Amino acid sequence: MGPDMEFTQSGDVLAGRYQLTDLLSESREGRFWRAQDAVLGRPVAVHVLDARDERAPRLMAAARNSAAIGDPRMLRVLDAAQTDQVAYVVNEWGAGSSLENALAAGGPLPPQQAAWIASEVADLLALAHDQGHAHGRLNPEAVLLDDLGAVRVIGFGVDAALHGIDPDTRDSQRRDQVDVAGVLYAALTGKWAGETLSSMPPAPRDHGRVLRPRQVRAGVPRPLDDLCDRVLGSGADMAPLSAAELHSALAGFSGEPTAPVNRPAAADEETQAMAPPAKAEPAEAPAAASAVGVAPEVVRPQRQRPSTPPPMQDPTPSKPLFADETPGYTPPQRSAQRPQSAPRRPVAPDASYNGWQSSWTGANVPIADEPNYDRKPGTNWIRVAMGVALVVLVLVAGTIAWKIVNDTPSVPSAENPAADGDQGGDGDKPAKPTPIKGITAKDLDPHGDPPTETPDLVNLVVDGDPNGLAWRTSRYNDQIGPVSENPRSLKPGIGLVLNLRGEYSVDSLKFNMIGEPTDIEVYVGDSPWSDDPTGAPAAKGSVGTEGEIKLDKPADGNFVLVWMTGLPNVDGGYRAEVKEVQVLGTSLA
Repeated sequence: MGPDMEFTQSGDVLAGRYQLTDLLSESREGRFWRAQDAVLGRPVAVHVLDARDERAPRLMAAARNSAAIGDPRMLRVLDAAQTDQVAYVVNEWGAGSSLENALAAGGPLPPQQAAWIASEVADLLALAHDQGHAHGRLNPEAVLLDDLGAVRVIGFGVDAALHGIDPDTRDSQRRDQVDVAGVLYAALTGKWAGETLSSMPPAPRDHGRVLRPRQVRAGVPRPLDDLCDRVLGSGADMAPLSAAELHSALAGFSGEPTAPVNRPAAADEETQAMAPPAKAEPAEAPAAASAVGVAPEVVRPQRQRPSTPPPMQDPTPSKPLFADETPGYTPPQRSAQRPQSAPRRPVAPDASYNGWQSSWTGANVPIADEPNYDRKPGTNWIRVAMGVALVVLVLVAGTIAWKIVNDTPSVPSAENPAADGDQGGDGDKPAKPTPIKGITAKDLDPHGDPPTETPDLVNLVVDGDPNGLAWRTSRYNDQIGPVSENPRSLKPGIGLVLNLRGEYSVDSLKFNMIGEPTDIEVYVGDSPWSDDPTGAPAAKGSVGTEGEIKLDKPADGNFVLVWMTGLPNVDGGYRAEVKEVQVLGTSLA
């Protein structure tokens, strides 16, 4: 944003009404805020752009077109205006979880649930495409499962406009058609295969082709597997399926839903205002379940009010929409409790769906050996009893020996002058390094403008939750690192400055990451860094999703710099995502 742009700080008030509270994301100097509507006393989401930005007219047009679609599966546009300083769009705020977060927390969804979600999104897109409009940047982050059990889509047209994409083109509609199949693929496998960028792990490929869902996860029904392959895989060279055709095929598979996802007993006033319940409508006419056999001239059934979804096996607790990376939020964990059932062996990937939901690599799964029914009864028990008796005898003998040794008076000698019976050598042993508590973190990007990297999320790396949300860098088109190693590098590194809040002898660092590998140099010092580090690092190495870097020798200091000189490859570029950094050392206080 330009240096004179207003309303860029938390606490500022836009249009005398919308107080900006939390900066959720930035895109090419456009900002996305959570705000509080002072007039109606409710939270809202606000996109803000400098009025002089060339994208401002497109942002206003996208807001008008989104409001004109008028489907309850979209978070409504509440206000939009352009002043001399800013262009802004205000959307309603909801409560729930993005599909990205639900998959990260609980893994792939049951096929019927996955098909229902993709069907709802496809039906909304078909309605918008009929009017000449598209979402333009559909991905799992834009698909939300709200607390009333409905699918909601955010950023319709507006997000594309902020990224310099015209949502009202045939290419944007074609991208929507690919991305809605990507939403289905993601819900089935936990991998992203669409065209729009996403922070989800990319789908595996073979010779450039996306693998079928059944090659990634066992038990995916053949119709859904064929549909994904038709749009994303080996059949992608065929004429594309329209959003209406995708919806018809998916609606035929998902059937008539029976219950909402995580529906509360009673909605509060805020939720009711954001997502008013609608009267029940007759179900849509069933369509053919085979996705590959959908004829190009298929006619979409008469559009109905979105139905409630099929039941989730493991409902995901809610969190605020638009806030996939809100600091302090801990992703829900899948329950470890499972219904008791008889043991069974996994089925092969080409079997029909039977509820098996484990991951599948295509390799044979080893089966436990059958018991030896020829073994004589009682022999196991005799061997166990003899083993227990032997262990008891050893323990008794060891206790007696220890008592004899410790009852012998210590005699001072030239070799052991301290042996007086009251002093031992344990006091001279160095303390064992332990995780340092109370650490705070700050991002460091000396070559950035401003010199920060998502500062609102940086404390997630020391929040003590290695399974929680992650701090992440920006996505770079080229790898970072020393220019001597990569002439196209934009910057030599990106850092995390860890304040140990005391003087420690640092022994090692443990990492929990998303993506791999990440190249890291570790520096230890008495003051924080504000520029590129100088001198030799205390340690360096490369870590995967989990890893440890041990210092060549313990280093003393109050601060540690995690200096990343190589980022993992992600779809469309390079980016590091850090869930947790743990520093191990001993206090020098």
